[in-house]
Amino acid sequence: MPPLNLTADTRPPRWLAPCLAALVALTPFAIDTYLPAIPAMAAALGVTVAQVQHSVSSYLLGFAIGQLCGGPLSDRWGRIVVGTIGLGIFIASTALILLANSVEWLVALRFLQALGGGFATVISGAIVRDLYSGREAARVMSMIATMMLIAPLVAPVIGSTLLTLGDWHGIFVFLLVYGALMLLLVRGVLPETVSKFRRARRQRESRRNLFRNYAQIFRTPRALGFLFAQALVSGCMFIYITTAPFVFMEHFALPAARFPLMFGSCVLLLAVMVQLNIRLLKFFEPRQILQAGIGLQLAACVVLLASTLYFGEAQSLLAWMLPLVMAMGAIGIITPNSAACYLEFFPGISGTANALYGASIFIAGGLLGGLVNSVHTGTLVPIAAGMLCCAAAAFACLLFVARARQPIEIGRAR
Repeated sequence: MPPLNLTADTRPPRWLAPCLAALVALTPFAIDTYLPAIPAMAAALGVTVAQVQHSVSSYLLGFAIGQLCGGPLSDRWGRIVVGTIGLGIFIASTALILLANSVEWLVALRFLQALGGGFATVISGAIVRDLYSGREAARVMSMIATMMLIAPLVAPVIGSTLLTLGDWHGIFVFLLVYGALMLLLVRGVLPETVSKFRRARRQRESRRNLFRNYAQIFRTPRALGFLFAQALVSGCMFIYITTAPFVFMEHFALPAARFPLMFGSCVLLLAVMVQLNIRLLKFFEPRQILQAGIGLQLAACVVLLASTLYFGEAQSLLAWMLPLVMAMGAIGIITPNSAACYLEFFPGISGTANALYGASIFIAGGLLGGLVNSVHTGTLVPIAAGMLCCAAAAFACLLFVARARQPIEIGRAR
C-alpha cells in the first residue's frame, strides 16, 4: 500500500485509526507480554525476580523520556522520520536483549527499547491532532483506546503461550517481529502530516526553540487543567494496577487462576465505556462528557472508601468490586475526551503537546501508584483513600483550572 497523501480537503480514511492504534499498542505489548516470563528470566540469569522487575521500571522511565524528546522532534523533522528512528532503536535493542547475559544489560536495553518505543508511539496522537479536531478527534481517540484496551488483555496470553512453547527468548522474538511490522506500517502506510513548509520553518529555528514549545504549554493554564486532570485519573488507575496482586490474592485470598478474571473485569467495562463514548459524542461535546466521566469516577471512589471503612475486614469481594469496576470503567469516557480537549489548544505543536500528555500519564501514574504502595498498612483503606484523593483532585482541576464548563476557544485559550 503506498503512503497516504492527504490534503486539507481530503477526509482521512476509516482504516487510519486502526493503523494508529496498532502502533500505540507497541507499548502494552512490550510491557505485558514478558511479565509471565519474569521468574523464568530471573532463573536463567541467576538473579532474583525483584532484580528482573527493575526492567519494568526502566521501561516506563525510558518510554516517558522517549515521548518527551520524540514529540518536539516530530514537529521539527516530521512524523514519519521520528517514527522510523524510534522503531529502528526499538528493533535493534530488542535484538540485543536476545543476547543479554546479565540483568544489568537487560535493564539498560529495556530502557533503550522504551526510548525507541516512545519516539515511535508519540507520533500517533500527533497525527490524530493534525488531521482531526473536536468531536471527531475524540471519536478517533476512542477507537484507538479500544485497541489499547485489547492489547493488555491479549499480551499476557501471548507471553504465556510463547513461554510454554519455548523459553523467554520467544517473547522478544515476537516483539522484534511486531516492531518490524510497525516499521513497514510507518514507512509505507501512515501519512506525513507535517508539511514541507512547516518542517523547513521549524528546522530554521534555533535548537533552543525545540523545547521552548513546552514552555508554551505551561503558559496555557486551561490546557494544563485537562493535562493534570488526566494525570490524576491515571494515578487512580495505577494505584489499582500496582495493588491488585495484594488485594485479590492476599487480602481476599483468591487463587492465582482467578486473578486474571478479577483484573480483567475492570478492563472489560472500560472497553464498553469507550464504545459508549463514541455514541455520546454524537450528542455532546468532549468537555461535557469528560465532566460526567470524572464525576462518575469520583462518586464510585466515594462509595469504595465508604464501604471499606464501614465493613472493615468483613468487607466482601462483591462490595469492593462493584464501585472499583465503575471507577475504572469511567476512564473509558475520560481519557479520549481529555486528550481531545487538551490537544485542541495546540494545533501547531501537536507532537510536543502529545508527548507531554503521554509522558505525564506514565510519570504521574507511576509516582502515585508507588506512593500508595509505600504507605501500605495491610488493609484496603490506603488504596481506597488514595484513589478518592486522585479522583477529587482531578475533578477540581477540571472545574477550576481547565474551566471545562466554558467552551474551548483557541483564540482565548489562556
